Amino acid sequence: MEKKKEILIIGGSGVLSTAVVGLCIDNGWNVTMINRGRNTQWLNPKATLIKSDVNDDERIKAALGDRHFDVCIDFIIFTKDQLVHSLGLFGRVADQYVMISSAQVYNTNMKGWLDEDSETPQKVWRYSVNKEESEKYLRDYCEKEGVHYTIIRPGVNYDNRRIPYGMGPQMGAYWTMIERIKHGKPIILWDGGKNKLNLTRVEDFASGLFGLLGKEEAYNNTFNVVGDYVYTWKEVCDELEKILGLPVKTIDVSTDFYATYLTGERKEMLIGGRACDLCCSNKRLKEVVTDYRAKYDLHEGLKLTVDYMNAHPTEQWIDYMWEMEQDYVIKQYLKSTHQPKDPSLRFVNYDGLKWVDTIKMRYKFMKRIMRNNRMLRKLFRKQ
Repeated sequence: MEKKKEILIIGGSGVLSTAVVGLCIDNGWNVTMINRGRNTQWLNPKATLIKSDVNDDERIKAALGDRHFDVCIDFIIFTKDQLVHSLGLFGRVADQYVMISSAQVYNTNMKGWLDEDSETPQKVWRYSVNKEESEKYLRDYCEKEGVHYTIIRPGVNYDNRRIPYGMGPQMGAYWTMIERIKHGKPIILWDGGKNKLNLTRVEDFASGLFGLLGKEEAYNNTFNVVGDYVYTWKEVCDELEKILGLPVKTIDVSTDFYATYLTGERKEMLIGGRACDLCCSNKRLKEVVTDYRAKYDLHEGLKLTVDYMNAHPTEQWIDYMWEMEQDYVIKQYLKSTHQPKDPSLRFVNYDGLKWVDTIKMRYKFMKRIMRNNRMLRKLFRKQ
């Protein structure tokens, strides 16, 4: 009997990693996860869980002992310092070390299709700079230490808990978009929502990544792991309209105007990422994973998301911070263009969602916004 493949996953409950864990298990691999164990709903019970913070070196070393794996995938590398720490712990525990980077490393000022040799990074967004710096360090380290690495660059991905919308609510609260639509409240599109990106359902991402695991052709190489289709943010709204059977009202503002009311990471993310084209080629992936084809188009994939959220009340959380940000920016835009006030821009106490303590949630997000963004204080004075 052939010995089962062994894979070590750092993370395991995120949008990408949950799908990869499930696919590995379905294909007969033994999966071990290092995870804090807090997001229990998305932890696969068939995986072996090492419940630990990734920074608890002694606990992790004791749990791993002298085990060796075919593959190690770290899903939670965002900076070079995190990568240095990860390689210190896991760089030699597997035959193949896989780092999840991002297609956002590309210089998004470039037009057309981007392949793995295209120019990097996009210097506006620190996330892009940090990912590119991590990639460079990984290549240098692995060349010196003789470690087999693979760098994975996903595009924009979505699953049952996330609607693929560039400047959406916080993770776990994408139901907020649906509630806005149900109540006739507008959603912001920047520059017409016309920029094009790879929007990939996580099952398709997992299929592409899985095909690279344990393959020597993937060693010491970089891959765009994206689906076969590109879409615009406007098309996301159009598909939501079809799926919900409700009109999706949008307000078109310029990227510069929207960015004026954002700060920090969100401002960088809009200007350097979500307002730019990011069309990535998956040709190199298909040269190694020759049978790879995306299974889901946007309509099919997004319908799975909406159906899941409708069927699972625990996923129907409201991000009042994002909700109020939308209202405030739209109000300021209408005012700046001398348009009449929109009566739908009001606070909605989504009281149909009985499992959400709306008073406490609103108070919590009010405090957070007022602490982090002075521009939104006027909104709270009016509501």
